[in-house]
Amino acid sequence: MTYVGRGIPGRNNRRLVQGKGLFTADVQRPDQCWVSIVRSPYAHAKVRRINADRARELPGVVAVITGDDVARVSKPFSYAQPPDVGINQAEMRGKTFRSFALAMDWVGYSGHPVVAVVAESPNVAARAAELIEVEYDELPVVSRAEAALMSDTPAAIPGWPDNLVFQASFIRGDPDAALAAADRTIAGEVKVQRHVPVPLEPRAFVADYDRREDRLTVWASTQMPHSLRSLLAGCLGMTSENIRVIQPNVGGSFGAKTPGSQEEVLVALLARELRRPICWIEERTEYFLAAGHARETACKFEAAYTADGRITALKVDVIADIGMPQGAWIQSYVTAYCLPGAYVVDNCEVRLRSVVTNKCRWAGYRGFGKEVASFVMDRVLDRIADATGVDRVSIRLKNFIPADAFPYSQVSGALLDSGNYQGAMEKLLSQFDLAAFRDEQKAARAQGRLLGIGFGFEVTPEGVAMPNNDMLQGYDGATVRIDPMGRVTVLTGVTSPGSGNETGIAQIVADTLGVDLDTVTVVQGDTDRCPYGLGNFSSRSLMIGGSAALLAAQDVRAKLLTVAGRLMQADPSELDAGKGEIFVRSAPDRSIAVKKVARSIYRDVFGPHIEDLEPGIEATRYFRIGNIYHQPETQGRFNPYPTWPFMASAAVVEVDRESGFAKVVRYFGVHDCGKVVNPTLVDANTQGAIAQGIGGTLYEELAYDESGQLQTTTLMDYTLPTAVEIPFSMTLGHQETPTFATPLGTKGAGESGVAAAMSAVTSAVEDALAIPGLALMELPLKPHRIWRAIREADRHA
Repeated sequence: MTYVGRGIPGRNNRRLVQGKGLFTADVQRPDQCWVSIVRSPYAHAKVRRINADRARELPGVVAVITGDDVARVSKPFSYAQPPDVGINQAEMRGKTFRSFALAMDWVGYSGHPVVAVVAESPNVAARAAELIEVEYDELPVVSRAEAALMSDTPAAIPGWPDNLVFQASFIRGDPDAALAAADRTIAGEVKVQRHVPVPLEPRAFVADYDRREDRLTVWASTQMPHSLRSLLAGCLGMTSENIRVIQPNVGGSFGAKTPGSQEEVLVALLARELRRPICWIEERTEYFLAAGHARETACKFEAAYTADGRITALKVDVIADIGMPQGAWIQSYVTAYCLPGAYVVDNCEVRLRSVVTNKCRWAGYRGFGKEVASFVMDRVLDRIADATGVDRVSIRLKNFIPADAFPYSQVSGALLDSGNYQGAMEKLLSQFDLAAFRDEQKAARAQGRLLGIGFGFEVTPEGVAMPNNDMLQGYDGATVRIDPMGRVTVLTGVTSPGSGNETGIAQIVADTLGVDLDTVTVVQGDTDRCPYGLGNFSSRSLMIGGSAALLAAQDVRAKLLTVAGRLMQADPSELDAGKGEIFVRSAPDRSIAVKKVARSIYRDVFGPHIEDLEPGIEATRYFRIGNIYHQPETQGRFNPYPTWPFMASAAVVEVDRESGFAKVVRYFGVHDCGKVVNPTLVDANTQGAIAQGIGGTLYEELAYDESGQLQTTTLMDYTLPTAVEIPFSMTLGHQETPTFATPLGTKGAGESGVAAAMSAVTSAVEDALAIPGLALMELPLKPHRIWRAIREADRHA
């Protein structure tokens, strides 16, 4: 292949850095209005009365809309449901949760949208919102998942008998008997805090309604245009054909811009009802309050192990605090589903309880629950390593699934497609000299500096497809066409939030057709132009969208070779294509230009070379990925993830003894996403994921008080790693273990890097402190937590 496997820079990079990108905030429509949203200051309350008289009198105010107004002209949301694994999926254990774009008579979290103000300018809208008076009757607040499960705790949602929204369990072998018979056991609890992706561009929507055509056009900073169109059609009672969704450039998503928010429906509804273009650009404070959170999960575990560190039994009890059940909370299921990850555990039980509280809903976040599962397993293995004296690398090598055991079925029914975990860990160790680091560590300690090295290993399944789900599916479409001048256009249902997948898709198509990469244009993010597709999530763009483009390009290639063979009087099976030419393999000098063949197909439709073929050069194909199992009753398992990429990482960290501040100084990683289409893009995505993993380990936390008030609502309160915190050397390597589930063996690379970073940095901090018995089991590792561990050790020294 000429292009696949090459590190080609993203084709949109130059245009974006020159400031030539078009983002949703750049969309300006004639006679456009702006929206400001009044949000609940209470975490749980009844809405008693709304007085908007003063706001309506303000010059420039176009309309003030309440929940009653919304309910008269729209339908309630259809939210993501849990997977169909033997429960009443439609009603979530008999509990219904209906929500409109604005609150009706009740609010369930601080930040819940209550009133929308539409005005001629954003400043007037914001001023009018301040004039609206809302009276509330406060209700008891449920702010902690553990308390929410107690029988005497009030319901976080009126009418619900309790706060448990979903539960599941998986079991293999007899873990209770194995634990009871074991000589060596450990127990503990791992906690991952609530935090959130913070894209440079917050959420943004512009909607314009053409009443003559009864047609709504929405520009959205979204990952999934077709899914958003379906959501809007359902809520607004419109046909999908009368809604067009356009995705301009997107300033990052990381899962936060999957459809399902109240604001995107609100903006579209206002445009239709007011017959004016409507714009809403999210403020950063709104983002923290209401855009969607993730990851607040506690996992209690018990494990039995042998003297040499092999796990013989494992029980994990997962409790996920999902806030309101109106978002992507099925990632809590993914956490349980992924355990015990990369390891052989013959006696294993995993229990999950997803719990509602009076906090913001969950949205997607890079990792989607997989990061918690990997972090838990790394913490368990490090505890066993400490107890046995086996080093932290060897403990993993002992417990890994062997490379010759794939496909491997885990306790949840997950079918891990392919892997070579031992190879990735060994390749990681070759990136640095561990013995030399120990000498460096000893010399630094003599100088009063605390250096440590830690290891992490993650499996990050990708390409999710949930049963009976409109959004999360394992297929996508692509159209490939060649025009009379030989230019190639790819129309794809997948999208790019800035990850560069349009470059990878162009590489695949260029190689398949044998044309120059510069002649290929990839079109994404327009429901009117592109075939139906599911967009961007779960690292699916290359492995599913790229595979659909490959199939369509293969159909086009077959037609080109057929016509070229007739023109050259050669058997098409003896032809190949490359560098813009179609040639005879055994005699490469016998060739014809691809664009000449294309011109002939368009110009000589009644000639001898074309007369029995359809005119035009175009193919549309849909690719449905393999290794998905949705029918346990006939297929024996439930497996929503077709491919399982993985990564081994090591971090070198320095800890300041006086302050407890930890800093990453070097990082190493080996990533395996099957066949690599573009190593430059894989590295760039992985570097970003590592930065987010470090942020979630050392800095980031959404903190709520007991009254359900978010304390971290600005970037002054919510600390993000920047170029100052991540200036260190990062060495990344690739291993390729292809999957059988895709034509090229590609898996997915968009989410890998987060979990291994969490584990490697935490392990490195423990290694730096070198405190006997120290177990850092709760994130984030903010300075005060490390400082207390140091002082506690000093007191017992």
